[in-house]
Amino acid sequence: MTRSDLPHVLCPECGAENNTFANVCWICRRPLYDGEDIIEAEAAVPQSKPSQDRLGRIFGIWSFIILAFAVVLVGMGVYVEQPGALLLYMIVVAPLSIGVGVLIFKGNQSSHPVLRGITMSLSAVIVTAGTMVMLAIAGVIALIVFCLMMFAASGGF
Repeated sequence: MTRSDLPHVLCPECGAENNTFANVCWICRRPLYDGEDIIEAEAAVPQSKPSQDRLGRIFGIWSFIILAFAVVLVGMGVYVEQPGALLLYMIVVAPLSIGVGVLIFKGNQSSHPVLRGITMSLSAVIVTAGTMVMLAIAGVIALIVFCLMMFAASGGF
């Protein structure tokens, strides 16, 4: 609905059509309403921020931490496999990854619904994948410790 779709009020003095929300005529400046017809508006009480802001902040922080942790781990792997490629990795991949992390962190706190939805989805994927990788690493470490304990219990050491 546009302003032109709204009903118009005729000025009692000059007969000009005025917008419904106008207090005075746009031509002769005569008041369109008597004092009793005007309703004073009260200031709107600011609403508290929804819990989505807190959730977005938490997702943003954790996705940034997981991305930074992944950049460090992959950088260590690059260094072990090809030390000469570490400089290229640090110049190209690391800043892009950190930039994506910052974008996700800021986007999760955005008031724009599309940007917020995209970054919340992306950060949820990153947090889920990071958690699964960390659980897998913990599982492998636990399996190695278990095997070493079994080996030691059988008198292998």
